[in-house]
Amino acid sequence: MINELRRRWSVIPTWIKVVPVVLLLAGLSLANHYLAPTRPDLATLVQRLFFLPVFMASLLFGLTGGLICAALVSLNYLDLWWGAGVGRNHMLLAAAEMLLYFITGGLTGFLVDRERREARRVKEAENLALLGQAAAAVAHELKTPLIAIGGFAQRIQRDLEPSHPYRGQLRIIVDQVRHMENLLRQMLDYSRPLELQRRNLALDGLLQEVFTLTRPTAKEKRVSLASHLPPGGLSLAGDAGRLKQVLINLVNNAVDASGKGGEVVVEADREKDQVVIAVRDAGVGIPAAEREKIFFPFFTTKSGGTGLGLAIARKIVLAHHGDIQVESTPGQGTTFRLLLPQES
Repeated sequence: MINELRRRWSVIPTWIKVVPVVLLLAGLSLANHYLAPTRPDLATLVQRLFFLPVFMASLLFGLTGGLICAALVSLNYLDLWWGAGVGRNHMLLAAAEMLLYFITGGLTGFLVDRERREARRVKEAENLALLGQAAAAVAHELKTPLIAIGGFAQRIQRDLEPSHPYRGQLRIIVDQVRHMENLLRQMLDYSRPLELQRRNLALDGLLQEVFTLTRPTAKEKRVSLASHLPPGGLSLAGDAGRLKQVLINLVNNAVDASGKGGEVVVEADREKDQVVIAVRDAGVGIPAAEREKIFFPFFTTKSGGTGLGLAIARKIVLAHHGDIQVESTPGQGTTFRLLLPQES
């Protein structure tokens, strides 16, 4: 019932939600303005009612809405600060009430935002679990016949003469089967629970392996690779194979996003008890509308992409009790930041 109400409420246009808050705030402000000179007792009651629009704005729009509404309510107290003949006690009382409005709006908005983030996280986890189960079932059913198709196609291709007219079509079949097998492997990799083999890793050695595997693609696209590590290097506890998989994916994505003559830089440093690894490019960037979707399974903007690379990378990082963040400006580049615990 609550989830259904949330779903219906989320589709209501923002301006409809704003109207009742604005009307209530405007009505109370006018009442306070006209009652203050003649009926200060009623004006005091109206001032107490200013908490209502602050609560409404916080519940509807979270922290930002609560603080904005508190600031608008505080405008009603300006005459107590700069008005003639206002005593010190009245000024202090007005300041205390203004502070209470901001505390109410800020605290209520913070709790509302936190509850919404938690609800989104739970919903996302449920959707990803269902998607993972479906992907595993589909991959399992398709794996055997696809292997058979690919095997027979490769055998026929080997037996045909080099000049045979069907040899080109068979090569297309073999390439597409290989692409589908890669997609199935990623689907199974995403759906299976991760079993990490943690050990102490030297980050410089890990990056050397990553660059060795990604440099041919970068060289083909005329993109240079560089790394910047602090003197003495860095170490962290993690699964070498899984973290290598994450970094290879991020570096390859950065290479694809870069133009000829571009550069992909991998930087790392220590922040408190975390190791922060940043993969930076100066490529096309990611539009704001796509930034929240890039970690969703099967979302991709590449013609030959599977849409699982970043989803798997995020799953691996979370399994290490870390986090992955993205900062991007269209036309200027993108930076992915991995925040990994230094010790397990």
